[in-house]
Amino acid sequence: MRILLKIIFIVCLFTSSLYSYESEDKLKAVILGKVAKYIEFKENNSSTFRITVLNNQFGTLFDDIYHNKTIQSKPVKIQYIKDINELNATDILFISSANSWLIGDILQKIEGWGLLSVSDLRGFAQKGGVLQLYFLGQKLKLKMNIDALKREGLDADNTLLRIVDIVKEDN
Repeated sequence: MRILLKIIFIVCLFTSSLYSYESEDKLKAVILGKVAKYIEFKENNSSTFRITVLNNQFGTLFDDIYHNKTIQSKPVKIQYIKDINELNATDILFISSANSWLIGDILQKIEGWGLLSVSDLRGFAQKGGVLQLYFLGQKLKLKMNIDALKREGLDADNTLLRIVDIVKEDN
């Protein structure tokens, strides 16, 4: 009986933490569309709003969330790439945590592309990324590097700037 109770406890603990990760991933995916509404992107002639995910860890989550959705009055197109060298024109680049050891190279490669770089990597905004997502307790928080935003030729609405933590780059 004791062994059975231990097994039930472990299963409950595992499934609740699994659900927690799934919920966090969903929040990360959803927040991209919400933030994009408050960013003024460089003028482009694309008929779609493009979100690119580098080293997708989310399965079909982005496709499920943005299917038949629009951002800035454009239908959303999700692209998945495994290597930064595959990157084409995009509005948002989500860099997953699987790329932590390459972050410097990735940020150097995309500098000046006029895209919103977003990641959940620790220290991403301080390393030159535009927007970092992180959880404090169970709340999603945002850090924004205004210098990186300006370098990309982007502008953020004051509504967004009031809810993000503004950070400076590490030199």
